Amino acid sequence: MNAKKQINEAAAYKPYSWQTVLEFRAMWVVLALGIVLPFLVSKPLATEIMIYALFALAFNLLLGHTGMISFGHAGYLGVGSYAGAMVVFYGGVGVWVSLLAAMAGGALVAVIVALLAVKRKGAYFAMISLAIAQMLYFLALSPFKRWTEGEDSLKLPPLSVDFPIHLNLSDQMQLYYFVFVIVALAVLAQWRLLNSPFGHALKGIRENEDRIRACGFNITRIKFLSIIYSGLFSGLAGGLLAIYLGAASVTTLFWMTSGVVVMQTVLGGTHTFMGPFIGTMVFLYLRNNISNYTDRWEMWVGAMFMALILLFPEGLWGTVMQKIGERRRPSAS
Repeated sequence: MNAKKQINEAAAYKPYSWQTVLEFRAMWVVLALGIVLPFLVSKPLATEIMIYALFALAFNLLLGHTGMISFGHAGYLGVGSYAGAMVVFYGGVGVWVSLLAAMAGGALVAVIVALLAVKRKGAYFAMISLAIAQMLYFLALSPFKRWTEGEDSLKLPPLSVDFPIHLNLSDQMQLYYFVFVIVALAVLAQWRLLNSPFGHALKGIRENEDRIRACGFNITRIKFLSIIYSGLFSGLAGGLLAIYLGAASVTTLFWMTSGVVVMQTVLGGTHTFMGPFIGTMVFLYLRNNISNYTDRWEMWVGAMFMALILLFPEGLWGTVMQKIGERRRPSAS
């Protein structure tokens, strides 16, 4: 227990490393870019980037920071989307309650996954999460079609927000800044989480699980909480997606949604904080622009993805940080 206490104290009080300082600055640069993003790209694309960037950051809580690969993250996103949409469609509640319901829905699925698979590692955890997500997809597609509308999607009425200020979410610009503020707050919450003793414990588990267990940490509980936090933020992204699309779609639960978030995260860099956000921006920008010129955009995006991974083996942002670290080592020695 003394070792555990020392690790907690070191995590809480040690000076910030250059990586942490660089990530902190990158976070604020990206959020500042978000303020002007709808003037640089189309407003729907800017909104989509923000939502899927939050989803990628939530996914990376497991992959990059805890070392757990999940192939079923679409389950959190999709259930969050349906939960948020259903309380509006059937309950007539407002947007804020809808987002709370979306977070609760994502967290509930995460609890189920954690109960079944938290002690599994590697491919076993990945396949269990994929199986649960696909089960949810087929449930929404047919048995629960009475409530989900199946392939027709559960369509929402026009939405607005009256607190703290009035926003008409049918207006694309107002919708974007509503989404941007929520995503920015979620990014800051994740930053605080990952730079707490809990966040340092996650990274310790990723690097050497046996050593962290020997220090007295409850590995199962930490992983359980990591899965729930990931599901909660993914559910929030799903709730925002339903508001953006004006509907909850069964495609959000499909396995390809899980595959895309893996690509976005790897493209940006898994062992970084802002890598998934940057990877999502690049991926969606390429997809949007290439699809304007060809119906075979998947082939071209896939080819560019492979080329970028070969050029940036640690991801776009991850490789930049790696190169900065290599340049710092001679001066440090």
